[in-house]
Amino acid sequence: MLKIKYENGGGTESIEYKSAADFLANQRLEVPDLEDYYKIVDVTLDGKPVELKDKTIIGLYKKFDNEDD
Repeated sequence: MLKIKYENGGGTESIEYKSAADFLANQRLEVPDLEDYYKIVDVTLDGKPVELKDKTIIGLYKKFDNEDD
């Protein structure tokens, strides 16, 4: 389970995906759930924290997309 807590317009929201692959698939849609520039407050994959250099949705996308290579 991928859990993302992010800032949206000054408030904090959260969203969950079954897997990192589901998150990647959703972000590839014409209208994804999350904007690339949203700042990530906290993200965990299967209960473990995910370390990010770029703490934005696009940074998370690039991290998981690179792991698929």
